[in-house]
Amino acid sequence: MRNLRILMVSEWSPRNFGGVSSQVALLSKWLERRGHSVVVLHKEGESGGNAIRVRSIIPFEHYVVPPCFWEVKRTISRIQPDVVHVHHSFTPLSVLAVRACTKLGVPCVLTNHSLPPAGDVEYWLKISYITPYRWLLRPTIVTAVSIAAANFIRDFLRIKTQVKVIPNAVDTERFKPRLVERDNSILYVGRLVRRKGVHILIEAFKILQRRGLEVKLVIGGKGYMEPLLRLLASDIDNIVFLGAVSEETKPSLFSEVKVFTLPSLAGESFGVVLLEALSSGTPVVATRVGGVPEIIAEGRDGLLVEPGDSEELAEAVASLLKSPSLWSKMSLNARKKAVEKYSIDKVGRLYEETYFEALELARKVKVLVK
Repeated sequence: MRNLRILMVSEWSPRNFGGVSSQVALLSKWLERRGHSVVVLHKEGESGGNAIRVRSIIPFEHYVVPPCFWEVKRTISRIQPDVVHVHHSFTPLSVLAVRACTKLGVPCVLTNHSLPPAGDVEYWLKISYITPYRWLLRPTIVTAVSIAAANFIRDFLRIKTQVKVIPNAVDTERFKPRLVERDNSILYVGRLVRRKGVHILIEAFKILQRRGLEVKLVIGGKGYMEPLLRLLASDIDNIVFLGAVSEETKPSLFSEVKVFTLPSLAGESFGVVLLEALSSGTPVVATRVGGVPEIIAEGRDGLLVEPGDSEELAEAVASLLKSPSLWSKMSLNARKKAVEKYSIDKVGRLYEETYFEALELARKVKVLVK
């Protein structure tokens, strides 16, 4: 197996906070350890190291502002990658990078990380007819991080071929249980936006307090709802807002708490934080949305509740906190699943195989054209 020159494309720098950024950084490091050469092309965030930045068409940093297509195409041409791996299907940089690969004849793997942020999936499929994505996105191979994300991108783009499901990965050596006594606390890490359901989590925490449970709620992340969430929490004790959580501090944070919660209302295609919790041996309470039920096995390594139901969320968290035997069983199962199914070594090999598959498909197309 020969070493490849791989270009990763992501709207966000691998140094940024966020699920896609962390996956790009983790996969890139693993590929480099395998002997491959990796460059990351991004538009938002800090460059440096193997990451290079492409400029927006106007001096305003936001994911909806596209870069110049010709600059994207020139950059890909200059790097001369064997294969381009584009992360996220709907940001302007991703779309233009796939289009540039088509023009240049470079094998391209497109990974869909997302589901619609709100509303019925069928509604978004209907508007796919009036968007340019179906005509612009013509990668060599399409992958998705979950079955839910695969079904959506297949139907949205009307893809005739199979969409490969390759899950997100976790560094099981960084995120692991530690021999320390855990705090009787609940953790949330993620963006503080409405669809993440943190306001429902605060209401559930108030229910736990009224029931007399001595527990702490730790909320990590930033977002436009932070002022409102702080206001909702202003009349109760034992809620801590950490602000943005760095990648360096996340492993200790996940291994020090009893329960991790993901109370999302919609649009959760996977949730990298779920893997970080499982790998840390921390049982999860999450909502039945998107790809979450594909990751969390009800009653085995976590509990699933209906989105928007603070009573059910509180009841699920309480059942874990009140039963040491249930918690221990789920903690062991969580760690076992992370190591066996989601380690970067297992997921990285799946992508490595996909890159060589894309190269072979591109070679066959060239032969047919000739």
